[in-house]
Amino acid sequence: MSTDKMMLITIDTESDNQWDASKSQSTENAHFLPRFQAVCEKFGFKPVYLVDFSMAQDAFLKEFLSERQNQEKCEIGMHLHAWDTPPVHSLDASVRGRPYLIEYPDQIMREKLKHLDGQLTESFGQKCVTHRAGRWAMDDRYFQMLSELGYQIDCSVTPGVNWKGKIGAKAGGTDYSSAPQTPYIHKPSGILEVPVTIRTIHGVPLSLRGTPKSVLKSARDALLGRKTWIRPSLSRLEDMQKVLEIIDHEPSNPKYIEMMMHSSEFMPGGSPYYRTMSDIDKMYEELEKLFEDIRSRGYCGITMRDAKGVFAVV
Repeated sequence: MSTDKMMLITIDTESDNQWDASKSQSTENAHFLPRFQAVCEKFGFKPVYLVDFSMAQDAFLKEFLSERQNQEKCEIGMHLHAWDTPPVHSLDASVRGRPYLIEYPDQIMREKLKHLDGQLTESFGQKCVTHRAGRWAMDDRYFQMLSELGYQIDCSVTPGVNWKGKIGAKAGGTDYSSAPQTPYIHKPSGILEVPVTIRTIHGVPLSLRGTPKSVLKSARDALLGRKTWIRPSLSRLEDMQKVLEIIDHEPSNPKYIEMMMHSSEFMPGGSPYYRTMSDIDKMYEELEKLFEDIRSRGYCGITMRDAKGVFAVV
C-alpha cells in the first residue's frame, strides 16, 4: 500500500446533539454508523472513531466497532468531553458553557483521562493510541498526561483557527492561528500531532443571495479568503474540492487529507446540520462524490495508528 497520499477520516463519536446542553446524554446515533462505515469500506477508507465516555458504554457501539476494529476496517481512539467524564468536579456545576478539560486542576485532568482510557480499553478490548480533545482545547500539560497514558497521536489542532472566543467554564479555548498545517512532533511529550485539514480558499462564492449581513460576509470571504475544512457539515462540496486542488499542488510529501465529522451528524436531528432523513440522504450523495474525487487523486485509506510510522519521519 502506497503511503504517498493518505486519507484519514476522524469521527468525533459522541452522544446526540452536544450542541444543546439542555438535553440529556443519549446515544441513539450509534445505530446510524453502519451506513457510514459501509460507504467508507466501499472506497477503501478506514475511519478513526474517537469515542467519548457516553458512547463507550453503548452496547450496540461496543459490539459494532469492536468487530470492525478486529477486522482492521477502522480504529478506535479517545475523545474526552470534560463535562460528562468522571470524576465529577465542582467546576462542572457552575459553567457558562461546555468546560474545557484544560480548565480543571491537574489531578482532575489526570483522573478523567485515566477513567476514559480504562473505559475504552474495557469496552473495545484494545488500548487506544489516538486522541482528540473535546472542543479542540489542548495545552502542554494535556499532551504530557496523554503521553504518560501511552497515547502516541493527537489530532486536536485546527490550523489557522483561534478558539479563544469560545468560552468554556470561564475562559476561551486554544489559539491555533499559527499552528502548522502538516504533522509534527510535540517535543515536550513526543506525541505526533496530525492537524485537521484546513486551507484558505479564495474566489467568489457560488451564491451571493441572502441577508445583507450574509452577502457582506461572502464578499469579505471572496476578498480575504475563507478557511475551509474537509468537513461536510461546514463546507460545500465545491469548496472541499478546491482544498484538494491546493493540497495536490503543495510540495509536502507524503500528502494527507484529514476529514472530520461527528457521529451524531449521521442521525436526523442528531445535530443542527442535518435535521431530516432527506438532509442525511443529500449529505451521503455529496460524501460519495467527495470520496470518489479523493480516491481518483490516488489517496489510500489509512488509520492514525498505521500512519504514525509514516508521519514520524516528517
